Amino acid sequence: MNTPVRFRPAARILACLCLAACLLAFPAPSVRAAATLDAVKARLIADGVPRDQVEAAFARPSVRFTEGPMSQKLFDKFTAKYGSDTIRGLQQRLMELGWYSGKATGRTDFVFRLSVRAFQKSLGLKETGKASPELLVAARREKNKAPAEEQARLKVLAEKGPPDVWESIFAPERLAEAREFYNANQALLEEIHKAYGVPPAVTTGLLTLETRTGRFLGDDLALNNLASLAACTTADPVMDAFQGERVTPDRKAWLDAKAAETAAWAYKELKALFRYAQENRLDVTAMPGSYMGAIGISQFMPTSLLAYGRDGDGDGRVDIFNLRDAMHSMGNYLNAHGVKGNLDDDAAVRAALFRYNHSQTYVNTIMGLAAWLKGAPAPVSGGQAGQ
Repeated sequence: MNTPVRFRPAARILACLCLAACLLAFPAPSVRAAATLDAVKARLIADGVPRDQVEAAFARPSVRFTEGPMSQKLFDKFTAKYGSDTIRGLQQRLMELGWYSGKATGRTDFVFRLSVRAFQKSLGLKETGKASPELLVAARREKNKAPAEEQARLKVLAEKGPPDVWESIFAPERLAEAREFYNANQALLEEIHKAYGVPPAVTTGLLTLETRTGRFLGDDLALNNLASLAACTTADPVMDAFQGERVTPDRKAWLDAKAAETAAWAYKELKALFRYAQENRLDVTAMPGSYMGAIGISQFMPTSLLAYGRDGDGDGRVDIFNLRDAMHSMGNYLNAHGVKGNLDDDAAVRAALFRYNHSQTYVNTIMGLAAWLKGAPAPVSGGQAGQ
């Protein structure tokens, strides 16, 4: 146990004066954040969300403004449209060092992410596969070129192209989690199959991909992420994310417009989150979520949850963090979007999954995992049959 630090009276006064001076010189992010979230609070109340619920929720110490969601959203959009100078600079430097064999486009792709991870590993850094100003500085300082065998390995992988599935889902520990869930919940899986037509293996695949069958539900509160997104009606609160980028007046206006679009969308989801919590007697400040605000074991956006959520255990509420409710809600959504039969109805299942998440790789991964659970080899190199 750590021993508490005890200040003598004079030292305590001096420390308080120093702290006060620092706070005056450098306003804490939470001060700016409180003012930012106040506007969101006022709008919720004006739109009919009960004042006591709004004020109680935003008074919690865990509820705060966070720049991360809007920073990531806008930076991804900016990079897709204009390219990133940071990414372009890192691509050029990694080419010089032999770590990257693509083009310096300023945009990320499979080959670049692969190269960044390899370079990060060589430096003993966390392998995120993401560019940053700090990594660019490290690359410019690096003098050693990539080993010849590593250059050859990366070239082979680049020539193969991106995988059709997310290979991390087929790691042994992830497959073991899927198999454990599939075996332990056969009765419930068959219940969902009978009620909604969603094959048990598909249900398991989706839950494995979304939340590792409930093991990971998000790094932050959905309330924080959605309220913060809704608060950023311009790009101003998150411009730190664009250090090192050429943000001309025209580009800034474009960023402001995209921030406003995202904020309007997030506000609708935030209102739906409060309504969902109120209608189902749940604590809105106790719901972890994705960075865009999806919640629960089956990762629903609040507006979709209001439309498709189901009370699977008959307790009079829809609790998307309850396994039975989460599976019934997911089954209802997929059924409403075209899943009516079994795994053999490949086109209908794929179409419904694509509506759930607009990514073909996402769909391929779930279908590949479902097939593995039924005894097929995993759709990655060296994968073993699932039975």
